[in-house]
Amino acid sequence: MKLSKNFEDKEFFCPCKNCKKDKLPDPRLLILLQELRDLIEKPIIITSGGGIRCIPYNKKIGGYKKSPHLEGKAVDIFSKDFDYIKLARIARWIGFSRIGLYPFSNSKFIHVDIIEPYPNESWIRDKNGDYFYYKTFELAIKSIKNDT
Repeated sequence: MKLSKNFEDKEFFCPCKNCKKDKLPDPRLLILLQELRDLIEKPIIITSGGGIRCIPYNKKIGGYKKSPHLEGKAVDIFSKDFDYIKLARIARWIGFSRIGLYPFSNSKFIHVDIIEPYPNESWIRDKNGDYFYYKTFELAIKSIKNDT
C-alpha cells in the first residue's frame, strides 16, 4: 500500500517475518521522509531492518532497548550517489530531531528520528562498532571531518 508519493508500507515492515507486526510509521516521520525525498530529488532507501522493528528483532541486531524503531518513529536510510553527510544535513534542516551517522557501513547510512533529543542529538558508530554521542549534530559532523 502506498503511504506517500514515494514510500510504500512494506518498506517499513519488520524483516524478522515472525512477529507479524506490520505497523505503519508515525505520520510525522513519513511527512519528513517524503519532504527529504522531494528535496534531494533522488530515491531514498530504507536499510534492511532500518524501519519498524519488533522487540525480539531489535534485540537480535543489538538495537537500543528503547529504540524509536519499535514505535515507527525512526528509519535508517541512504541514497545512492548522494553524500550521506549532505543527506544528514538536509534531514536536520527539515526537522528530524536526531541524526545518527554510520560512515563505516557499506552504504554509509544515517539514522533519522522524531523523538526528543535528550541527552544527545547525534551519534557516530565507528569502524569498531563503538558509539560516540554528541550534544549537537554539528559536533558530530565536526568529529567526522576531523577523522577523515
